[in-house]
Amino acid sequence: MSSLEENIKRIILKTLPSLSVETQLQVVSTLQTSGVDSVADLKYVQQEDIKGLLPVIQQRKLLEAFRLETEIITLDLQVTHTDSSDSSASTHPNSSLSSTSSSVISNPPSASSSPHSLPKQASGVPPQDITWPDIFVVPWDKMPQEILSAITNGQRPSSKWRRQMIRVVVDEIRKYNPNPTRSQCRTICHKIVTQYPKSFADMTKKGVLIAGGFTSLLQQVKTRIENINRGGLYRQRSVGCCGETGPQRGPVDTYGCTRFQPEPPKEETTDTLEEKRYRMENIYQQEGLNGGQRAEVINLMETTYSLQRTHINAMPAPSIEDLKSKWPYLFTQRGIYAHFELLTDVKVPQVLELSIQECGRAIVEYFRTQLNHHAVQAVVSQGLEGDLTFHVVQLLLAHFGESPEGLMIHADVSSTSADIERKFTLPASPRLILLGNQPMTNCHWMISIEGHVVCESTQPTFASGLAALFAVFYIFNLQYQDEASKTLEFIQR
Repeated sequence: MSSLEENIKRIILKTLPSLSVETQLQVVSTLQTSGVDSVADLKYVQQEDIKGLLPVIQQRKLLEAFRLETEIITLDLQVTHTDSSDSSASTHPNSSLSSTSSSVISNPPSASSSPHSLPKQASGVPPQDITWPDIFVVPWDKMPQEILSAITNGQRPSSKWRRQMIRVVVDEIRKYNPNPTRSQCRTICHKIVTQYPKSFADMTKKGVLIAGGFTSLLQQVKTRIENINRGGLYRQRSVGCCGETGPQRGPVDTYGCTRFQPEPPKEETTDTLEEKRYRMENIYQQEGLNGGQRAEVINLMETTYSLQRTHINAMPAPSIEDLKSKWPYLFTQRGIYAHFELLTDVKVPQVLELSIQECGRAIVEYFRTQLNHHAVQAVVSQGLEGDLTFHVVQLLLAHFGESPEGLMIHADVSSTSADIERKFTLPASPRLILLGNQPMTNCHWMISIEGHVVCESTQPTFASGLAALFAVFYIFNLQYQDEASKTLEFIQR
């Protein structure tokens, strides 16, 4: 099977895990017949191209996955390589930006300009496909002489001067956005490493680039930004491509939550919200968890978010079973993800997936070199093929000397929630229950809290289960269990 076929199958399997092998092959064959020669071509696929192969909703899901996949690829390729010894390097070493970006802007915004403003083309219309990280210029003229000497000579600066460089870069970034996303910082770090790999890229002792080469630089940049914003009083607005502002979020509360205990919507009262909760109870009694797919229920869950937080944050703290009886649709994979996003403004599955893409391979390669760490090498010796997220968690648990049972429970693939509760003595702290011996491509899972199974997977991947597990700690104000706290803290950061 060609690399293209494998990549298309990977995207299909991640998006539609229950799709039959025969249908997968039909989709791959149809796409290749239509002229798809690379993963980048997937962005041109339209719904009519796969009409008749999949139901309409599955078609839309797959097209959305194709779009996201090609967006990531475009991000990786938007900077062209310029050797650090190139005589064309100028006062602004970021002259290696693509011709599109460099023709749009040559200088960073002035102190008087809007930090969110974007360059305009000759017509006066902002380009729709360019964002501020694309046109960001690293202020090399403000760097210490030691940094300039290092990049000129193709050497790695000392930790002291690298930290100083991070401060300068972050100060410039915050002129555009005081609290940029990880993805935005990733674009900037990718530019720096691409231009000066000998000075800043993550490499093995043999000079092999590790996971894109920008993981450690990205982590330092994000840590610096978080330290600056640690006061927790920063208010963030979501900004559109043309400067429009979305709904304003309140001050950050515990654990970075932005809507820990919001007020009810203006048009609602506690009584009307309680009526909506009761309406969902009735739907659940008639349709069970399947009712959670209804548009009405999805809208009601978002509208009643403030009442959910009121019940969760009540003192004394209610039991999980009591909350589940009042909010059955909260205890679904969709419900957990949606509540977490409202709570933190973070789409947890996408963020976790991006983090694994950026850091996963680097973590695995690092632990391969730790030959004197017997617990880590025991994991390595079992083979690291299959689910990358699962192997990263295994290696981290081994590294920190924490037991896998402190985080995960393995059960028979055919087990029901009743079987799990009967066979295992489930702890009070959250556990990710994996159905099957080894989570490879498909992995059905459950989550238990306070000795009961409270959620079952609809998307059978280990990463989706880990994302849901992280979310419940935030949603229900729970501390990481001691048995796996170091691993969970590492992944969170």
